[in-house]
Formats: sequence, structure tokens, C-alpha cells
Amino acid sequence: MKRPLFLAVGLMLAVALVSAITWLPDAINAAQHVAAAGHVFNDLFANAPHALAFTPLAVLRTNLKDLQAQATAKIKEAQADGLDAESVRTIENDHETLLGQIRALTMEIRQREAAGEAEDGDTDPVDPPVDADAARAAETSRVTTIMDLASRAGHPDLARQAITDRVTVDAFRAQMFDQLVGRQAPIDGTARVQLGNDANETTRAAMVEALSYGLGVRVPEAGPSEAARQFMGRGVIDLAAESINYRGGRVLNARQIDDILTRASHSTSDFPAIFENALNRTLEGRYALAQPTFKPFTRQRNYRDFRPHTSVSVGDFPMLQKVLETGEIKAGTFGEGKETTQAFSYARRIQITRQMLINDDLGAIADLLSSYGGTVALFEEITFYSLAFNAKLADGKTVFHADHNNLAGAGTVIDVDNIGKGRAAMGKQTSKDGNPLLANSPRFLLTGPDKSTEAEKLLATITPATASNVNPFSGKLVPIETSQISGNPWYLLGAPDMGSNWRWGYLEGYEAPRVRMEEPFGTQGFGMSVEHDFGCGAVDSRFGWKNPGA
Repeated sequence: MKRPLFLAVGLMLAVALVSAITWLPDAINAAQHVAAAGHVFNDLFANAPHALAFTPLAVLRTNLKDLQAQATAKIKEAQADGLDAESVRTIENDHETLLGQIRALTMEIRQREAAGEAEDGDTDPVDPPVDADAARAAETSRVTTIMDLASRAGHPDLARQAITDRVTVDAFRAQMFDQLVGRQAPIDGTARVQLGNDANETTRAAMVEALSYGLGVRVPEAGPSEAARQFMGRGVIDLAAESINYRGGRVLNARQIDDILTRASHSTSDFPAIFENALNRTLEGRYALAQPTFKPFTRQRNYRDFRPHTSVSVGDFPMLQKVLETGEIKAGTFGEGKETTQAFSYARRIQITRQMLINDDLGAIADLLSSYGGTVALFEEITFYSLAFNAKLADGKTVFHADHNNLAGAGTVIDVDNIGKGRAAMGKQTSKDGNPLLANSPRFLLTGPDKSTEAEKLLATITPATASNVNPFSGKLVPIETSQISGNPWYLLGAPDMGSNWRWGYLEGYEAPRVRMEEPFGTQGFGMSVEHDFGCGAVDSRFGWKNPGA
């Protein structure tokens, strides 16, 4: 009875031994070629974990180096340009799988080393027992930390050797610091720092540029920028969907549009800022095309803030005098006159309707902005002529007043003789100290609609038949017409480079009207305010002349 049992047990052991000997070379061969065929090593971990027990320690360490090399390669692959989100996720999953295999193989090697196994499979004296779980956790932390440090320092190749050599995290961190210091170029104190744009900022700028062209901004002769070309011709909804990475397929109905606009209105979306910047760029362009009539004969000086600004009208530099024989130089003083002007903030709210957005009607929005560009220019025109053109000065008298020697005694038609009288009156103006002005000739002839034809007929360039018919002002005066002057008055005005009776300006940093989006930006359209900081005022009286007209 015992003999058959003994034979059966022996036969089973022999079969097991033959199976192990037959399977072992395949396992070793698969582990050695893991770098070329990673799926074989994955199957080895998944389906035959007991195979590690038959693998020599030296082979396990070789396999560990191969896995570390694959993980390093995955890090480099993830840093490549042009990857989409799906590719990045795939690479991250592969890298996580490799890290799991590295941890498992590292724990096996540590256990074998703790058991005293040498490279050839012999057993060394056993070290004192340690906490296996704590050791595995510490080793996993060491490996992952070293790989992360190496990747961020730009030396992923150094991580593999450091892990194999059992370098501590602190020692490896010091090694990376030495590498960074060693490759750092000497600091050039004269070098200029240039800050680059990240990909998101570049995309936002390109979308703003393309949308502003769609809203009516003139495309330059060289065409749009390279980054903006991909967004040219795309509507508001399409760009809103792009800004939130909409993946719902082609937008077909109003419900999808409402969904896109609702998501785009969220504070984390770039689209409200993109749309606001495009509207501002468009409004600035429209405003620049609609210039008020007063700017050619006035001076621009912007305001630092909203407080009243004093304009000092300097009379003139004291006249030079002969130096006395003793070398004494006599002191002089400036004559000054003070006038105050101030900037104010103006605004109006308008609405972009839900219907405009669902219709994706850039033309309607462009027309709205186009009209508002002209409206702001008209507002400046009305404000200047109503508040500044003939305002009271610091002496309590209006700009055009008989006491200022700039007002004709009686109204006349526009002809050569009467323009000559106005030119003479301007030329006789003096400084605050009573000295004559160096030059004060008229450059502009300003009229209202009722006298504009009369002014143009006089200033037309016509070759006279006789010397008595010569018009000395033909080609010298520039006619300007404004609807803000009614009736027959007409004015001679000087060029602002010699002096001007008026000052106007913007609040510094806001040299054009601007659009500000209002919350919420959502499915029922959105409100926006058009805001403008502008000021003007009268500061002098000597650089113009008024004729009441007839």
C-alpha cells in the first residue's frame, strides 16, 4: 500500500519538474525582450506572477532597467508638440501601467535581496527582518520621485541609473541641481527679457482677430495672421463652441446654440473676453473713421484723471536785454492766464439680442457697432460746440467777445475784404505781457451749412482775368463745415501748432470708446455698455476771429 503511494507522489513531482524546466526558458526569454514587445511582459505579470520566482535576480534587474527606459520614453513622448487630448490620455495610461510594473518588479527584487539571494541564485546571510510593506512603499516613493525630478530637470536619462544604483531622493535632487547650475549660461546684464505667449493666449488672440474682421474691421493687405486664418469666416456660435471645446458634433438647432451660449457664459470660459475684445477692436475702427470737425483747429492733451486740470497760458518768455558792462543779467517773469478743463465719463447701455446670436448674424452686430462709432463722434461734436466753442473764460467773458478783439463789429458776407479784416485782427493780437505774437495767421474758415457754399466759392482755385480779381486766400484757407453752427456766422481759426483757443482730450489709457460686457452673458442675449471718457474746454481767445455774418 505504501509503495504505490510513494510511486504516485514521485511521478507527480517528476511531471511538475519537467513542466517547470520546459516553461522557464520561455519566461526568461519573454522578460529579456520586454523592451521590444511590451505586451509579453504585461501578460507575464497578469497571467503568470509565479514565474518571477523562477527568474534569476540578475535577469529581474535587467528587466527593471528596460521598464524604466520605457517609462522615460513615455515621458518624452508626452512632451511632444501637436498631440491631441486623446493621444495624451493614452500615453498617460501606458506610463501608469509601466509604473505599476516597475513597482511590482522592484518589490520582488527587494524581497529576494532581503532573503539573501545573490546574483547567481545563491543565498547570502539573511539580514534582520524588516517591515515589508513599509519597505515597498518607501521604494515606490523613491522611484517615482526620482523619475519626476529627472523629467522636470530635462534629464530623464539619469533617472534609470539612479534607481538601479539605489541613489536616495536627496542625493538625486542635489545631482539635478548641479546639472542645472552647470548648464546655466552667464548672466548678461544687457540682455532684454522677452515673454512668450502660451498656446491658449495665442488662440484667444487669433479668435479675437478673426471675429473682428467678421464684424467689419478692415483686413490688412498682407492678410490675417497665420494663427487667425483657421478661424476666418466662422461665426459667433462656432467660435463660442471652439472656446469651450464643444464636442456635440455639428450645431443644427437652437437648443444646441442655447446650450453652447450657456456654457460659454461661464466664468471659466474665454468666450466673453474674446467677444468683448473683438467688439472693442471693431468699435475703435468705426470711431476712427468718423472724426469730429473741431479736431483740426484744436489741441489734444489727455487727462491723467477726472479732476479739473489747469491749463496755463504762458504769455511769452521775457524779452532779452543787453548784458550790462558789470555782467549783471536782469531777471524777468512770465505772464500767465489760468483756464480749467475737465474730463468726464459718459456711457450708454445697448443689447445684443438672443435672436441675433441664434441667427449668428455678424452683419447685424457690425451695423450696430458701425452706427455707434459715428454716434460717439457726433457726441464729441455736440459736446464741443455746445460747451467749449464759445464758453466763458477765467475773465468771465466768452471766447469771442469785443473785449478780446476777436469779434467783428457788424456781420458781413464772406469776401476777400472782410476776411482780410479778420486776418488783420488776429495778427494784432498780443501776448499776456503785451508783446506781439510771432505769427497768428488764419488757417481754417469755419461755417455752418447756410454759409458753406459761399465759403467754398470764395476759396475755389480760379485763374483771374485781371489782377483786381485775384483772390489771395485761394488755396490758403481750408473750409470746414459743421451742422452745430446755425445761421450766418463764420469764423477764421488758426493752426493749432501756433496756438489754439481750445483743448480736448481723453482719459489717459482710454483713447477711444470701449465696450464692457455685462453679466450674465447667456441664452437671452447679453447687455453691454459703450463707455467713453472725454473732456474739452476753452483756454484762450487770441487764435480765432468771429464775423456774425449777413
